Amino acid sequence: MSKRQYTRAEVKELLGALERQCREASKLAQLAEHEASKHSFGAYRDFRDKVGEFQALVILIEQRLRNLVDARSDDLRDQFEKLDTVMLALLVRASMRFFFVLSANPILPMGAREIFVAELRSLHDAAEKLKRPSYAGKLGPELDRDLETASLILEEIIDKAPSLLNFRGAPVSGE
Repeated sequence: MSKRQYTRAEVKELLGALERQCREASKLAQLAEHEASKHSFGAYRDFRDKVGEFQALVILIEQRLRNLVDARSDDLRDQFEKLDTVMLALLVRASMRFFFVLSANPILPMGAREIFVAELRSLHDAAEKLKRPSYAGKLGPELDRDLETASLILEEIIDKAPSLLNFRGAPVSGE
């Protein structure tokens, strides 16, 4: 069975959707930073949901770029990597700002545990992506510093509330 082939127009349409997701995520990131000072995770969850939608589109586009009818895909791949890089930078910076505001709060809102667990994974994934040859160096050393700062702030928040991350209560398969 042969794999489905995709046209440039199909990939361009998805790239347009990816660009819209990026713009919407940028607006949500600003709102999340503002809302964090009010002890609210709602706007940050909305931002992270938008990032999730973006990441789902990334997977679809990567697959379509691999199965493009037209052998000429450098321009599409460049546009894709540019948008993915912009979102990666937005994610790291929004996380850093959100965590910074949150770290000043002595009391953490409900739902903090779920967000911290997801954010630890997200920051790790961002760091791994930044190491890829196609991404390395594109965003400059300041993004690496922001990523490190976001991780340190998150660790500080976790240290304030270690009971939030009590993994012993989670059942392990086979137990």
